[in-house]
Amino acid sequence: MPNSHSRFPTTQAPRLLGRLCKHFSHKIEARWSEREGLLRFSIGECVLQADDQALQLTCTAPTAAELDELQEVIRRHLQGFAQVEELVLQWH
Repeated sequence: MPNSHSRFPTTQAPRLLGRLCKHFSHKIEARWSEREGLLRFSIGECVLQADDQALQLTCTAPTAAELDELQEVIRRHLQGFAQVEELVLQWH
């Protein structure tokens, strides 16, 4: 299965992880603690890890197209919660 990884530098990583997971928990399976989270979408899943300097994101999906869609969903929501005008994540 295709997967990708990105790192969002921020000192607010635990707060953002919690907000993302709580937001999505109303519609999908979401589990989280202060430093780790898991979001299971119909198109794939995203594992989140927070430390004092960044939020690490690892996405996995059945197809490349679903991976692209999942990355965009995560990017859009993270942009809103981080309150940045234009968030560009480098996926590897």
